[in-house]
Amino acid sequence: DNQEPGMAEGGVGIVCSAGRGNRTVTVKALVEGGAAEQSCTVQVGHQIIAIDNKDVTAFTLDEVAGLLRGPVHSSVSLRLLETREIHMEMERSEELDDYGRATIGVEWKQGSSEHVVDRAAAAGSGPAAPRRGDRLIKIDNLSTVELNDDDVRRLLEGSVGSTVRLT
Repeated sequence: DNQEPGMAEGGVGIVCSAGRGNRTVTVKALVEGGAAEQSCTVQVGHQIIAIDNKDVTAFTLDEVAGLLRGPVHSSVSLRLLETREIHMEMERSEELDDYGRATIGVEWKQGSSEHVVDRAAAAGSGPAAPRRGDRLIKIDNLSTVELNDDDVRRLLEGSVGSTVRLT
């Protein structure tokens, strides 16, 4: 602890929760009147990825909470990853995968249990389009939690003009 004895300690008004394996710390709630709420930038669902330019993506909830606390009136810098839930229906395009099958142009980080979008070139643009870092939660209303990469690929494939619903 690098705090002087007798100095008051405070936080920024963020209530956090931990994801898989007590890693991936996200904003669960904002304390009313706290610095985070007053910033109008921090939102529930944001993932905390760095504190004072220190990567905290592999830190536990307790480690992140410890870095958020410090002497009252001191400043702390946060880097957040926006996580969002989108619902969209897309038509499969002429873009074909390596096997000649129609695709919606979404690729994900394979070998991950979270199916995070890595590329979405042909998937369109705008606020509802998938972006790099988005998690595929459901495909055609089926949860991806128990799916492997081959299952996800099969759900995203189809004939040109058919549709797929992503969440």
